[in-house]
Amino acid sequence: MDILLKIVQIGFYITAASIGILTYLKAKNGLLNTVNTEYQKKVIDRLAELSTELLDEFDSSSDNHWLREDSVKEILDRVHEEVIPYKNEIISGARSLHGIPISKKEEKLEAFSSKVMSDPFIPSNIRSKVLDLTEGRLNAIRNAHHAEIEKYQEGLKSGMYWDTLDDNNGWLHNKVLERLYEAGYGISDVENQVHSIRIDIQAYFEGFNPIKKAKK
Repeated sequence: MDILLKIVQIGFYITAASIGILTYLKAKNGLLNTVNTEYQKKVIDRLAELSTELLDEFDSSSDNHWLREDSVKEILDRVHEEVIPYKNEIISGARSLHGIPISKKEEKLEAFSSKVMSDPFIPSNIRSKVLDLTEGRLNAIRNAHHAEIEKYQEGLKSGMYWDTLDDNNGWLHNKVLERLYEAGYGISDVENQVHSIRIDIQAYFEGFNPIKKAKK
């Protein structure tokens, strides 16, 4: 009888322990599923926002559309503001020019890159592509601005361009654009890369589509 009682007790403890472990695992998995679901919601929301941010520059109804930005004119206006009062001193070499001004576009790209770099809700493969595009574009713009604006400033020092200050933006803008296309970051180049990233975002969303999963 004692042996039977011990066997029953052991069975009871094993059953109770098993139920306890199963209850713990179920609660743990439930918590993990809840946390994972909330995380994926944030990822989806962030990617939707990112997709809009990327296309904003190519949306003609947006205030940030590329036609509404002219970085070259912005820089030239600042250069001209500096040089006009000192034309004779600059041509004679008595006064030197400051460096190349940084455009608002460069500042925007820097801020956007910094924002994306450590964003925990952007999947790493998409983040890498966005950073490659943003940083590559920023370098191309800086190089193009530096090369052409520096040549322009040298021309001012030698007495060139002064009679057409209001019209110089047109041809100088075209020279900068040529350099950007040569570097692979012209307007259409960037737009194509943006669409490619947005397609990657769409593919990420489709990974959560239960109908497509069922078909597979």
